[in-house]
Amino acid sequence: MTPREIRAALILRGVKQRDVAQELGVSEAIVSQVISRKRTSERIERAIARAIGRPVHEVFPKEVA
Repeated sequence: MTPREIRAALILRGVKQRDVAQELGVSEAIVSQVISRKRTSERIERAIARAIGRPVHEVFPKEVA
């Protein structure tokens, strides 16, 4: 999913980036960076995927070189 699609899916579920951040004890900026793929965190990726009800590999596919 693209960052825009992830953000839209969160909105449709009524979940804010702030909600994910608070649940994990991290800053909202870090959650935003993970969504934008400027930072990686399997823990945060799993939480975002869970929040939108999709498997993590669909939300954050790993690129194969």
